[in-house]
Amino acid sequence: MKTNMKFNMNKLILFLGLFFILPNAAISQVTFKAEAPNIVSEGEYFNFILTSNIDGTITSKPEFAPNFNERATRKGIFINAVNGKSEQQFTFTFILQALKEGKFTIGEATMVDENGNTYKTKPVTVEVIKGQAPPSQQQNSQSPQNSSPNISNNASTNVFMRFVPSRTSLYRGDKLTLTLKLYRTPQTDVTRVVNVNLPKFDGFWTNDITPSSPKWQRENVDGRIYEYYVLKTWELIPQKSGAIRINHANLTAVIAQRLQRSFNFFFDDVREIEQPIRTSAITINVKDLPAGAPASFTGAVGSYSMTAKISKNKLTANDAVSFNVKISGTGNFSLIGTPEINFPHDFDAYDSKKTLSSNSVTFEYPLIPRSAGTFTIEPVVFSYFNPTEERYISLTSNPMIIEVEKDLNSSQQVAFVNPSNQRDVQILASDIRFIKNKIETWQSKGSRFLGMKNFYLSYIIITVLFVLIYLWLYKHNKNRKNITLMRNRKAKAIAKKRLKIAEKSMKLNNASGFYDELLKATWGYISDKFSLPVAELSRNNVSELLTAKNVEQEYIDRLIRIVDECEFAQYAPGANSSQMNLLYNDAIEVMSKLEQKTK
Repeated sequence: MKTNMKFNMNKLILFLGLFFILPNAAISQVTFKAEAPNIVSEGEYFNFILTSNIDGTITSKPEFAPNFNERATRKGIFINAVNGKSEQQFTFTFILQALKEGKFTIGEATMVDENGNTYKTKPVTVEVIKGQAPPSQQQNSQSPQNSSPNISNNASTNVFMRFVPSRTSLYRGDKLTLTLKLYRTPQTDVTRVVNVNLPKFDGFWTNDITPSSPKWQRENVDGRIYEYYVLKTWELIPQKSGAIRINHANLTAVIAQRLQRSFNFFFDDVREIEQPIRTSAITINVKDLPAGAPASFTGAVGSYSMTAKISKNKLTANDAVSFNVKISGTGNFSLIGTPEINFPHDFDAYDSKKTLSSNSVTFEYPLIPRSAGTFTIEPVVFSYFNPTEERYISLTSNPMIIEVEKDLNSSQQVAFVNPSNQRDVQILASDIRFIKNKIETWQSKGSRFLGMKNFYLSYIIITVLFVLIYLWLYKHNKNRKNITLMRNRKAKAIAKKRLKIAEKSMKLNNASGFYDELLKATWGYISDKFSLPVAELSRNNVSELLTAKNVEQEYIDRLIRIVDECEFAQYAPGANSSQMNLLYNDAIEVMSKLEQKTK
């Protein structure tokens, strides 16, 4: 007994040690990385930056020559907020000049901390393209006499937008990625985008996978350096074959233009110019799946592997067990149908549960065996079409043996004859009964039975339990209804609070805070009004939900436009108060209309 107590105490001490030590170890993890633009032009100056969260010593730096000329080095310290906590960041910046064209790798750097520990960065690749002539003064500024409300003629090459599909030809049911990118020259200052209109993607199943915090990045476009920003990224799965057209998207880019006036020697005047931008429409060629699909094919297209397992192979009758089928790989997991499995007749099989992740889908089948014996679950067959090999492939699991022991707590074993009609049962091991040679009258048998104390005690206990269970279920259901009703009633009040916060941000000209709170107010109102988790809200299901509530399409489109503008504007804090005010009033009007329609 003492030994067990000592062992348990040791485990407790170990657990407490891990509980307090591991989080601190995770927080104090050292980071050391190198960053540089992925593309620069010949002769251009750029920063190669080494960043660490400790104040270490750089013991060796990369060899920059002969591809780059090192012009200067500086060290800096700044405070960075990570997950609500502030931490110091130490930077070592090397100012480099690209000397010649080509794609070059800057090697690793080495840092040593005060304890003598060594850290190394990963190599960084920089592409150098042919030098570009700097834009003329006429392109970057205009005199007051020649100023115009429209952007100059070269604006179409300074700012543009386009769809970038991962591929333009694929099979029906296969998956492609479509990215909407906004491009600008490094000298062009795009402060924000407004009036965003996106296509509807008719003929595709869509999933929005836009990164949470995209940044401006560089790209070589026809031999010229542009910076691009990912506005939207979708996963598209075509639902029909043929040439499917994706219509153009359009928006208005707000560009800050600096004008130097003759009487102001120290500051430039800045004006904002609205430039309409539109993508070209693109066509995706979708090939139909070939004939000869096996019977077990449920629409899966891609490359997969399958595993099947059962939670336990030995159990007692009337105990629950789970049978899981996991499909992994690459493909359209959301559209994979539930595999059909023939379970033994003596098993109760309930509806399967489907669980999705980024690279797999799992089907869980709850089962309850009703009789003892040895049973075999037949192999699971899953078929899919592999677009790379252009053929159907069938995967088959191994059969599984389950040992079911008799339930000693049950007086008789029940086996279902017909699984589709569970009312037809057979009583097993009870077809022979004892023959009684004494005939008892109803009065004598009934009076003896009714006179037993156990009968009355059992009757009272069952009655009390029934009443308690009924009252508990009644209260439970009532509370659930009240929670839903409460969220519905409070939706308007909570939205008003968030709108007031957004209004304060607007008055303070805090564009980032305004768009963030307005987006929370809009999505939060829909979530509370219809008792849907915010994580499950999307433009598609909200549109379908509001359409079912007989809300006019005009207000549905306006709601989606408010969400789009809030999401697009969050990365560019330079919005003016008049545009924020228009969007704010539009949100109030739309929510008021939804409140009237969904009472």
